[in-house]
Amino acid sequence: MTLAMPANDGQPSSWPISAQETAFRQEGFASLVLRLRLALRRDPDPRKQTLVEQILTAAAESEQKLADQAGRIAELEALSGTDDLTGLPNRRAFESFMTRELARARREQEGGCLAFIDLDRFKSINDRHGHAAGDAVLCQVALRLRPAARASDFVARLHGDEFVLVMPGALPEQAEPRLAALAERIERQPLRFGDAALPVGISYGIAPYDGTSDPAALLRASDRAMYQRKQTKLPPSPAR
Repeated sequence: MTLAMPANDGQPSSWPISAQETAFRQEGFASLVLRLRLALRRDPDPRKQTLVEQILTAAAESEQKLADQAGRIAELEALSGTDDLTGLPNRRAFESFMTRELARARREQEGGCLAFIDLDRFKSINDRHGHAAGDAVLCQVALRLRPAARASDFVARLHGDEFVLVMPGALPEQAEPRLAALAERIERQPLRFGDAALPVGISYGIAPYDGTSDPAALLRASDRAMYQRKQTKLPPSPAR
């Protein structure tokens, strides 16, 4: 489309669209405004000035709306990847991270370990003390998981009392003592809720991965390893 404006001699004059596109692409909106205002100084036709001012006002409003929309989209994307209760990344964020992490593992030919973490006797806490106590326990566990993660690690809450810790570059023999120490620290510090002291424990399972791993199969493997460990700690319970 060609932008046409009335000229002094009554004949239409125009600015080719390619010039506008080049200005927007290479110089940005602010530079284009300056160019237009300098052009008007050389041709002070009031009709042109009025039309250009209207165009610039509309363009500025459109640019602001786009900026507002981009900010809102970024905000919604951040919320969509965050667990509302604990503030940790959620399952969606975990799946996105694993896609990138497995691609890195393929590219660099260096894998890592995934730890599946589940709270012990969490149902009994909810049953005896209420869901508010259960929520408080989940938040406290999240707070204790955060410092256990290295800068390159990724910790998330999947669902209910299930968490994951991704450890890029870690071997199973390195991941195991880290998780054992984490479990010991959590179990040493019971959570107080009202007048009650709530003992908190975790069970974990570790599964190594490399660039050929399937994310769903990897999660199932770490879940199975966690369940086997839990069975050695707790009395038999109904199937999960």
